[in-house]
Amino acid sequence: MAKTIVITGATSGLGLSHAVYLLSKGYTVYGTSRKRNPDLNELKEIYLRDHTKWKFSNKEKTEVIAKKILAPKKIIDNLDELLGKIQFYKMDVTSDKEVNDIIKEINEKAKEENGRGIDVLINNAGISFFESAEGLSMENWQKTFDTNFFGVLRVVRAVLPFMKERGEGQIINTSSLGALIAIPFQSHYSASKAALKLLTEGLHVELRRLNIKVSLLLPSDINTNFNKNTGKLTSDTYGKLDSINLKKMIDNNPMDKKSPHFTKAEKVWSVIIQNLIVMPPPIAISRKILKIIKARKPKVSYFGGDFLQAFLLLFVRRFVTEDFTYLILPKYYGM
Repeated sequence: MAKTIVITGATSGLGLSHAVYLLSKGYTVYGTSRKRNPDLNELKEIYLRDHTKWKFSNKEKTEVIAKKILAPKKIIDNLDELLGKIQFYKMDVTSDKEVNDIIKEINEKAKEENGRGIDVLINNAGISFFESAEGLSMENWQKTFDTNFFGVLRVVRAVLPFMKERGEGQIINTSSLGALIAIPFQSHYSASKAALKLLTEGLHVELRRLNIKVSLLLPSDINTNFNKNTGKLTSDTYGKLDSINLKKMIDNNPMDKKSPHFTKAEKVWSVIIQNLIVMPPPIAISRKILKIIKARKPKVSYFGGDFLQAFLLLFVRRFVTEDFTYLILPKYYGM
């Protein structure tokens, strides 16, 4: 019987892509998110947007046109059916009680269906803000870590007793290339993902003898609604924004305009918006997820997404001094 997989943050971006792709490969998928009963038409719209190849249509790179769909035809033809097969649960990863209750409920239901319970956990839920390190409130620093780091830890701790009881299981945590270098005005995000990287490496060592496989995924920038979601957390204009309307996204820099960093941050925000729209689609990472699940002995870390971005970052971190790295990094972001 096909494995049963739980994916956190399954109503957008990477999580939604993983759910659809793994369902198309015959797996059973439970998806969690902070939303209750997500609208399937909205999910379809998100999926198609994320899996469209976009091309700049003006010199200023503020407008794009759709070129083609990058997901397989078989998935697009059956997208409505696949979305309908995702078994959604409302679960806030920042709530101890909610995480424990929902993971227990899913495991019991999965056990009825497959006789085992949850086979694979994919931790994907994450948030970010766009603000300087000192400008971001302590509340939002804590919110970032409570979701990106402690949220992952909560779900891992909730699922481990069931995996340990039957002597097998697999956990895949989603970090970021941003864990290897501090992204300007998103140091909170980089710090949380770096902490997650080390946690996952520790879990890989500690749980291996219990036949529980733990791996880390470090994606490059991926073409998703992540920047729009950043705006949601810090701006009242979220409902009016569309992630493919680059000009409106750029004009709605979520940083506080009173910040002494605002002028420089405008350039960084613009680069981030324009980069993301032409990056690989989420399915590039979903294919990597499938590779990890199928691996007999999964590695500790996997990179995925844009090859050039990953190659350059790894080259810089290995062969270039930190002083030089943080000299050229601001230039990359137009600072």
